[in-house]
Amino acid sequence: MTASTILTMANGKGVDLLNVRAEDLDLFTLAEHLAKEKRFNGATPGTEYSVAQHLCIGCDAMMRDGATDLEAGYFLAHDFPEGLFKDDPTPKKRAIAHRISERCGVTAEAVLGVLKAIDVEHEAAVHEAAGLPYPVPDGIERLVKLYDRRMLVTEWRDLMRGIEFPVMREYDGIAPLPDQIKPWRWNLAFTEIGKRMARLFPKLRRAP
Repeated sequence: MTASTILTMANGKGVDLLNVRAEDLDLFTLAEHLAKEKRFNGATPGTEYSVAQHLCIGCDAMMRDGATDLEAGYFLAHDFPEGLFKDDPTPKKRAIAHRISERCGVTAEAVLGVLKAIDVEHEAAVHEAAGLPYPVPDGIERLVKLYDRRMLVTEWRDLMRGIEFPVMREYDGIAPLPDQIKPWRWNLAFTEIGKRMARLFPKLRRAP
C-alpha cells in the first residue's frame, strides 16, 4: 500500500486504488458514495439524479420483467466501482489517452487498455465483496447491458429536458421504461439501494 494511492472513504477507512481487495470494501459505504454521485456527470438540467437511483430503478425493472435475483443483483452491482473511482466519462478517458499518446509516444489504445484493466480490477473486488461470481456470465452481462441502455433512454427522456439524444447505433430500437423517473434525495437513494443490496447481494443477504 502506498499513501499516494490511498482513497479515504466516507467510513474513514482507506482503500489503495492500486491494490483494491474485497476485504477492504464496505459496500454500504460505496452505496453512500453512489447516492451522492450524479448520473451523467451531473449534466441533468435543473435537477440532481444519482447513480444509486439509476441502479435501483434498473434492477426493479428487470425483476418486474421476470429476471432472477441473481440477474438483478448483477445489475445492482455493475456501477459499484464508481463508488471508488467515480464515473470517468468516455470522452474524458479518450482525451487523457490522446494527450499521453502525444507527449509520451504511447498509443492511445494502450492507455485506454490500462484504464480498462484498472476498471476490471475494481469490478472483480466489488463482485467478490457482494458474493457474485466474476467475470459476469455472458448471458447475464448481455441482459445487464440491455437494461442499462433502457435506463439511459428513459433517463434522457425524463431528465435531459429536450436535449437531443446522441446518435448511437447500439440504442436503435431500445424502448424506455413506462414510468417517469422522479429524482430522489441522496439519503433516500442510500436507503433504497441498501434494501436491495440486502436482498440481492449473496454476502449481504438477510433472512426473510
